[in-house]
Amino acid sequence: MTAPDPAPDPPSDILRIEHAYRVRFDEATPDGLAKTSALLGYLGDVAWRHSEVLGFPRAWYRERGLAWVVRAVDVTLAAPIRDGDELRVSTRIAGFRRVMARRRSDLRAADGATIGDVTVDWAMTDGRAPTRIPADFTSVPGIDLSPFAPTRVDLPPAPPGTSELRLVPRLRELDPMGHLNNGVYLDWLDEAVAVAGGANDARAAARRYRMEYLRAAGPGVALRSIAWRDGGGWAWRLVDDAGDLVRGRLDPASSAQPWQGRPGMKRRRESALESRGDGIRVLQERSLGGAWSCWSGLEARTTSPRARCACSTSRGRK
Repeated sequence: MTAPDPAPDPPSDILRIEHAYRVRFDEATPDGLAKTSALLGYLGDVAWRHSEVLGFPRAWYRERGLAWVVRAVDVTLAAPIRDGDELRVSTRIAGFRRVMARRRSDLRAADGATIGDVTVDWAMTDGRAPTRIPADFTSVPGIDLSPFAPTRVDLPPAPPGTSELRLVPRLRELDPMGHLNNGVYLDWLDEAVAVAGGANDARAAARRYRMEYLRAAGPGVALRSIAWRDGGGWAWRLVDDAGDLVRGRLDPASSAQPWQGRPGMKRRRESALESRGDGIRVLQERSLGGAWSCWSGLEARTTSPRARCACSTSRGRK
């Protein structure tokens, strides 16, 4: 008796998908460049679409009380992305750990040129704490089960006299779980670096971000956004009275040139500087950010201190 033929590998459009996005006017900065948060929004949306293709729609998560939250991102950009540009954004699963999964994505221009490479580490939660990923995911034929080392961002202490931005999350920056969404943190990093003297680095055509989410920020919480030059790039941390919430780095490519904007476009930066008794400069600035929703099947807010990763992004482009 002959053995049955092995099951064929699933088609590539299941293991990897790609979707088109157009940078909207409200997703761009005064320079005409796409906010970094907008790119994270595309990644969250295409990840949702891929989850549905794999057989895990929103209802699947709701029925089981499960959600994915972002644990870390590593974003490398190679060219400016402008208002009105059309992008092709891909996603595929690139490995698993017990409670985590990694996704890899490419950002391609309309002509097919690769202009970005992104790695996102996701953690699964039941709304109270990280939880083991169900075997439903790892049993998908052909899925990449490779182990991986999670992205970490270790930072030295901020030097004395480092500038700070005082921030409070606003309603439009929160997702359905009541958390500031992960893309907003990248905008806050860009702001803090610009205010600290790194505006050209934050606007460089080629640059790399690494960010590790430790705890999620909620509504009405007083936060301090702190950036300082560290080596050839910038270190950044977002803190509250209990310590670090998010740690990040921005490293411009050595040959990167800042995007100068369209002819006639003016750069606008508004800040009010005041002195504090301990000598640290505090800059009050209006934060940038967009409206976000969470990639989650949970309707209740996550309150457990062990489940405070930043929530994922689902941009309502269904």
